[in-house]
Amino acid sequence: MILEQLITIRKHTITLIKIENNYKHHGTGVLMVLKDKYLLVTAGHVLDDLEKLFIPLENGKIMFKPGGKLITNSVIEDRENDFIDIGVLILDRNSVKALKTSYQFLKEEQIIINHNFLVQDDYLIFGFPSTWSKKSYTRKSYHIRPFCNLTNPVNVSEYSKYKRKSYLNIIVNYNRKQTLNTKSKTLSFGPDLFGMSGCGLWDISNFPLVHLVAIMTDWPKENRSKIIGVRMDIVTELLRKQYHLNLPESNLFKLS
Repeated sequence: MILEQLITIRKHTITLIKIENNYKHHGTGVLMVLKDKYLLVTAGHVLDDLEKLFIPLENGKIMFKPGGKLITNSVIEDRENDFIDIGVLILDRNSVKALKTSYQFLKEEQIIINHNFLVQDDYLIFGFPSTWSKKSYTRKSYHIRPFCNLTNPVNVSEYSKYKRKSYLNIIVNYNRKQTLNTKSKTLSFGPDLFGMSGCGLWDISNFPLVHLVAIMTDWPKENRSKIIGVRMDIVTELLRKQYHLNLPESNLFKLS
């Protein structure tokens, strides 16, 4: 059953690369449309390098440079200690037109805020690890394999260890020894998660529908068995504040 949901998630998930230095995969992002705004949402530290980033189109044969209005959270210290780390690119018309040739935009009703994370519930992470990418010189194209992982949230009592807040963040487990290899369709040792920054955390409980609940931003050095993200409430509240979009209000916090 999950396969059908994976196909849907894949249509909304993009890879961001730097074509300099032999095509380096830099991060993952999710495409969505809220009201009349077409968005690329990812980690803030990924979009810090926006001017150098390209999105592969037509199975990696075309490298497209996205454009638009950039929104990121204000960093108090540095990205290394940024507990929000979210980036939103409000795409211009040319970018929307180009991206629609290869991807689909997630609709507003597929995004969940005010979500109640329970430790016993399963979620799906879907993104692109850097180690699974390559440039094909014979086919003159760029290719990368997606990585997906079934996971569940940690107990709220663990959040303080990582200086995170449960009303802003989500922390889930990464059992690297038991991950699904989509190529061999077996359980195997999972990859390094560099390049997964900006990928989505998906609620897959309402088959065949999928709902985006968070953007994953951090694979903490102090514990590689955890992955940290930010709730979708951060994205919707940023847009409500800066663009006065008529979106549902988060009950968890208010942006100052």
